[in-house]
Parts: sequence; structure tokens; C-alpha cells
Amino acid sequence: MAGTDGRFAARAAREIPWRRTDDPEHPFTAEVDGACWSIRLNDFPAEPLYSLLIDGEVVAHFDDWPAHWQRPAR
Repeated sequence: MAGTDGRFAARAAREIPWRRTDDPEHPFTAEVDGACWSIRLNDFPAEPLYSLLIDGEVVAHFDDWPAHWQRPAR
């Protein structure tokens, strides 16, 4: 896990219930403390698999889905 702002570990430890979107590049979204969090799929393996965006700003890149984040069923 690599955070661009140094706070990814704390964010990854939170229970986040993600929702699916219709956007294949940004397939998950969640509202957290009034902010819009979204997950972007990157050009893996040249880049990390995922990026976390908060209110449209990239705050972290990571490969492994955090255990506390609840991905919605297909």
C-alpha cells in the first residue's frame, strides 16, 4: 500500500461500504464523512492496480484491497 499523502493506512483501516457505479474506470464509490471517495482502476501492471480519490483528488495508489473495505457483491 502506498499513500501519496501518507494517511492511507488509517483510511484502509476504516469500515467502508463501497457501492458499484456504471463507470468502468471508477467502479466503486462511497460517501465518507461528507466526502466522495472513489476507486479508479489503473493500467496494471505498469501502475498500481487501484487509486483512491477523495473529492476527485488522488490521495493513494495501492494493489491490495483493504480487508475492512466492503466491496459490493456482483
